[in-house]
Amino acid sequence: MTIRIQPHSEEAEKALLGSVLTGGSEVFEKCKHWIRQSDAFYNDCHKKIWIAMHRLYRDKDGIDCVTVVDKFKRLNPDESDTRDITYYISGLPDESPSPALVEKYSKIVWEKYLRRSVSKSAINLNSTVLQDDNQSMEEIVGEHIRLLEEIKNIQPTKLNDIEEIVEKTRELVNSGDNIIKFGIPALDIPAGGMTRKEITVLGGRPGHGKTTLVVNIVRSLIEQGNKVIIFNREMSNPEMIRKLVVMEGNNLSYSKVRKGDLNGTTDEFNKSIDKIKDKYKDKLLMFDDVSTLDEAMLEISRHKPDVIIDDYIQLIAMPEKQERRFQIEKIVQDYKWICKKEDCSALLVSQLNRDIEKRYEPRPRLSDYSESGVIEQTAESALFVWYGYVFNDEEYSPYQSEIISAKTRYGKVMTEEVGFNGDRCRFYESKEQALEDTPKQ
Repeated sequence: MTIRIQPHSEEAEKALLGSVLTGGSEVFEKCKHWIRQSDAFYNDCHKKIWIAMHRLYRDKDGIDCVTVVDKFKRLNPDESDTRDITYYISGLPDESPSPALVEKYSKIVWEKYLRRSVSKSAINLNSTVLQDDNQSMEEIVGEHIRLLEEIKNIQPTKLNDIEEIVEKTRELVNSGDNIIKFGIPALDIPAGGMTRKEITVLGGRPGHGKTTLVVNIVRSLIEQGNKVIIFNREMSNPEMIRKLVVMEGNNLSYSKVRKGDLNGTTDEFNKSIDKIKDKYKDKLLMFDDVSTLDEAMLEISRHKPDVIIDDYIQLIAMPEKQERRFQIEKIVQDYKWICKKEDCSALLVSQLNRDIEKRYEPRPRLSDYSESGVIEQTAESALFVWYGYVFNDEEYSPYQSEIISAKTRYGKVMTEEVGFNGDRCRFYESKEQALEDTPKQ
């Protein structure tokens, strides 16, 4: 029987790692855009070395032979012979013929990993087909297609005619089709809205209204004629519909609708329900039973939305064997990839670290995002919603909130005070408007 060795390149893996050891964090920065997870390395020792490098990069420590050896030993205390690993790592720079070609080495390593993944996916697909398991097959097919697409896209792209590119740019500028407005002034002012092929991240602590803001964004996007797909991970689809019902009604109270108390508002409630059926039909797709990233990618490819909303990304089911940082990195990178592929934009809702509540100044900042480094590097814009009344009910009005633009690639960072009325599930341009819209008893 012939034993087939899985696709890999020992030489490329050594050359990549040796280049990083020679060039440090600056070279690692070039590699990590290709090597999105440690499993890209076929050699187990190389995988552990990469993880050590990633930790050093994350912690903003220098990367060289000494620091990598030290980090490797700390992360792998059970390694039998640390002298061998010291000798091995120290010799890797000699395995890199030209550190300037590190991206070429990275591409080879990643392509070999994709081929191994396709092989594994094909085996799983064959096994699932034979078992007649339709649900599992759908998920595996989606992952298989995604891998094949990525292999295809990793190949050299065709040369585009410069005249064609210029004209396409002219069309985009004149039409404004590359920009998708939130339709909410406080969100649109910093950069004009979301950009197609890009991702925006929205963060906030529990009780600060981020889910309600998401529902307001959905409503506004639909009113502009966009097709929206939302993955509800924190709330159920009916819960989102309840919020939309309250928003679309003229005098509905969320607290009462949630409890089923429609006394005196039954007609208004039914009108709002009918309005939603007509207004959101064929424009809004909601999923509260999509747990994995692969399932989400499959639905996006199938429905071709203008905007993707994932609420929220820390609840996406990922392989437990991966370090959480690598999991979040893969989630963000895959959403970036699907946005480019489908010419759409994504709004990813992210949890914030609890440490924010321990600070004297509780307003959120970029470092408060869970796994903030990935978000800072990949997202076009990073936004926060902050409800000061939670921290100080004397200084802040219950009808006052803030939307913070902490990062924007094409605009300016700023903070906008807005109105907020939780019982109406609405955001407003001012707290006075929010107060005025209080439901009549």
